Amino acid sequence: MNNIRVSTNLARANFKENIKNLNSFKGSTILAVDDDPNILFLITEIFESCGIKVITADNALEAFEAIEQFQLDLLISDINMPGKSGYWLIRKVRTLTPLKKREIPAIAFTGNIEANAHKEAIAFGYQTYIQKPRMGELVTETARLLRRSIDLLHE
Repeated sequence: MNNIRVSTNLARANFKENIKNLNSFKGSTILAVDDDPNILFLITEIFESCGIKVITADNALEAFEAIEQFQLDLLISDINMPGKSGYWLIRKVRTLTPLKKREIPAIAFTGNIEANAHKEAIAFGYQTYIQKPRMGELVTETARLLRRSIDLLHE
């Protein structure tokens, strides 16, 4: 039974280390899109505690307006939402004229458990697919994609 405790402690230690890594992205701006206010609250709390600005939207239409209006460094979006889906959102984003907006890194953070959901999310234009509620994985991928964006800006 001690193995469970060790693995929990290891996961907690990795999560804390990943949070520390986010501190190097202070001043970045993330758009989080989800129809679940608890998920938006959790994402906001985690990333704002690291100095990352979080803009939230509870639907894809509102999110698309925010993308057009603000300079963003990362998109984190649910897939299954009332009205327009996260697939609709990323498809619209990938057609935007300003290159920086069109190429915004994007994470599909969803409860969608369909067999091909991962492949479909990538095919639509997300860089990463993460099953909810894996917050540690979300933090890790956020740091990876923000680092990639910063590296591309300095090339």
